[in-house]
Amino acid sequence: MLLKLGIVIAVFLILLFLRLHLSAVVLLSGLLMALLFSMTPAQILTSAARAAVSRTTLGLLLLIYLVLVLVEIQKEKKSLEKLLRGISGVMSSRFLLSTVSPAIIGLLPMPGGALVSAPMVEEALRGERVSPEVKTFANYWFRHIWEFFWPLYQGFILTVAVFEIKALDLMRNQFYFTLIAAGAGALILRLSFPRLSPYPGKGNRPLQDFLRGTWEILLVIALILAAGLPLLLSLALVVFLSLIFTVPPKKIPSILLRAFNYKIMLILLSVMIFKGFVASSSLSPLLARTVSSHRGWSVFFMVALPFSVGFLTGVNSAFVGITFPLFIPMVGKNLNYISLLYISGFSGVLLSPLHLCLVLSSEFFGARLVRVYKYILPPVAAILAAAVLVFS
Repeated sequence: MLLKLGIVIAVFLILLFLRLHLSAVVLLSGLLMALLFSMTPAQILTSAARAAVSRTTLGLLLLIYLVLVLVEIQKEKKSLEKLLRGISGVMSSRFLLSTVSPAIIGLLPMPGGALVSAPMVEEALRGERVSPEVKTFANYWFRHIWEFFWPLYQGFILTVAVFEIKALDLMRNQFYFTLIAAGAGALILRLSFPRLSPYPGKGNRPLQDFLRGTWEILLVIALILAAGLPLLLSLALVVFLSLIFTVPPKKIPSILLRAFNYKIMLILLSVMIFKGFVASSSLSPLLARTVSSHRGWSVFFMVALPFSVGFLTGVNSAFVGITFPLFIPMVGKNLNYISLLYISGFSGVLLSPLHLCLVLSSEFFGARLVRVYKYILPPVAAILAAAVLVFS
């Protein structure tokens, strides 16, 4: 089983090096995985069709389109300049602006939410000689520093539910990995950034500028947390209000047209089809049998299996849902082992070429995904090594 997973991962990387479009890379690798894990051609076609038209896929495509519409609205109104002017009223460092902005947006769990913060990073580093790959890393990495303990993320919620533990206990056990992630990411950026000039848009009314630049995002958060509305409905409502009350009517059609990015939609569709192959193949039962028949290798499997599923799906809820129930008899309520499982899986997600935030950030900045790994690998390796040392 692990050999087959290794083959799929190797093909992933080879196709990326060959510069195929990411949607083609995902589909071709998914087909290989489906064949290796005992799916017939008929099952492959059925699984792909179901995944492509599923309610989850269509909802995700709509959600990402609404995010893109919101990005275009903010560009039209120069909201990002106002936000950065507000933040720069407190700090004028481009380094801090390019890390704090995605970190703020990262507090809101949203599939592909890196698209919201990417324009902020672009604006913060405008005019500076920073490569697309470094911009992608800054946006991607600091958007995800909270997921080790922030209780709004689905993977964290599912982990608490699967092992029937208290959320606060897991938060206490893992919160300092957010500090490790922030510190490691900051070190990589310090080594990668050229000498940066101060941000020129410093404002005299930081709070007002901040609110004018972020009211749509803050309202989405409020509707989710305070009103309890679903993310898709909250975002749709905010986009509608922003279009109606803040954008001239004659500009609305062009905003809606510019927001449709077929390349991003193809990537999303291919990712969802790949996930369908994972769910429909023999991978999950093979994982269960492998764990049960190799008890002496418990720590190895607690790292390898969540990491592999996280890498192959790019989704936290996938590695939690597929692998964590297999470890319940072995782990019980041992918080250290649970944290090792979670951080191992999340490390795989952070490296996954299927992770929506990674692929969307790369697409936005025009970065070569394979070159972005130069910056992502060291901090992920540091986090995973620390988890193994602390929790095993």
